Amino acid sequence: MYQYFLMVLFAITGVSLASSVKIVRQGDEALVEIFGKYDRKKLEPGLTFLIPFVETVAYKQTLREQMLKLPPQQCTTRDRVSITVEFIVYWRIIDLEKASYKVQNLKEAMLNMLILSIRTHIAKLAVEELYTARNEINNALVEELDTTTDPWGVKFTRVELRDFAIGSKVIQPTSFERKEVQKARA
Repeated sequence: MYQYFLMVLFAITGVSLASSVKIVRQGDEALVEIFGKYDRKKLEPGLTFLIPFVETVAYKQTLREQMLKLPPQQCTTRDRVSITVEFIVYWRIIDLEKASYKVQNLKEAMLNMLILSIRTHIAKLAVEELYTARNEINNALVEELDTTTDPWGVKFTRVELRDFAIGSKVIQPTSFERKEVQKARA
């Protein structure tokens, strides 16, 4: 009976010690909660020991730059032409505490902000301006999104207009710009 009790005690001790060892990879960060409350304890890259059953890793995220490809979005230009645009967005978390506790679902919230911002900017332009104002659209979106998502601890590094379509015809902005430059030189 005594031996059985010791084996169970050693098993529980071994499991609790194994669960208290946490490894955070380079470029990642983790937040620790003590009895369900965040007390400003962050785990930096490397090996860390937590107090079993008291401290738990609540959130673990990468701080590296990430890419978010938006699904094609239907937009209407200033001259009431319906177009479909595709954007790629590069972003990164700069404050894991804000990204974890200030917004319920970070990626979904960012996606909704992006769609709203894109539609608003496209609505200010005529179709012809989309060909030449690509960089201005990208830069304006980065500035606006940075301001909007600052309380969430997120930094947008780049927003790129991949292509857009009027009806079923896909137009690559970079190829059109080259043709316009060649026409202007001739």
